Amino acid sequence: MTESTSIPNPKVRHLFFAFSTFTGDRETFDRWYDEEHIPQILSAPGVVGAQRFIIADTKPLPGTVTIDHGHAALYEIEGSPAEFREEVKRMLISGEMVLPEFMVQPFTGMFYRPISELFHSDQFYELTSLDDRHLLLVWSTRPADPSIYDSWYDETHIRDFLAAPGVVRAQRFITSDVKPLPGVVAPEHGHLAVYEVDGELGPVREEIKRQLISGEMVLPEFLVQPFSGMLLRPVSGFFRGDAA
Repeated sequence: MTESTSIPNPKVRHLFFAFSTFTGDRETFDRWYDEEHIPQILSAPGVVGAQRFIIADTKPLPGTVTIDHGHAALYEIEGSPAEFREEVKRMLISGEMVLPEFMVQPFTGMFYRPISELFHSDQFYELTSLDDRHLLLVWSTRPADPSIYDSWYDETHIRDFLAAPGVVRAQRFITSDVKPLPGVVAPEHGHLAVYEVDGELGPVREEIKRQLISGEMVLPEFLVQPFSGMLLRPVSGFFRGDAA
């Protein structure tokens, strides 16, 4: 099976989530983000792509509590985000990057580093666009000795999710050692599993719910419940970065 050439698929993918809220009208916010802010960010070292999201109307997964930090911008970075952070910091200090008054500060942002490989379903290799990518984020408590936890996640749990309708890619992360950007609050929510879905999240939720009720999906006793989660729908297309 050949790898998709139209969809960036970095080998060592780090993530930066930038959450924000704003005053005024949505159209002005969206236009500034898509036409000014994201193009500046895409020029920073290592950025392979960016996309904007908001909380979806889909009900939370059973056993999860929804986290809502506002509008979410996801930046995918090849390798360590340390140089990315320094360049964005430089642009902010120099005045090259100006944040409009309608942006409510401080922002919320988290750098994540991968602790698993990228898992793909067969559908991933048929994709021609990430514009309709929805995200299912699940945070959980990873134990100090994570070997059993990691094995269960990679060998069983992620594979159950990849069988759900529309799930195309999945990966696990923990908080990066890279410092937050200036003026950014970085909450610690724990271990993060990211599931990327081509299309609506409702069918995925229903399939996972069915597996849990039927007993096909069993959550081990070492998992601390409830989990925290976000179900996000896109409000922009996918922007391919200079490093893709």
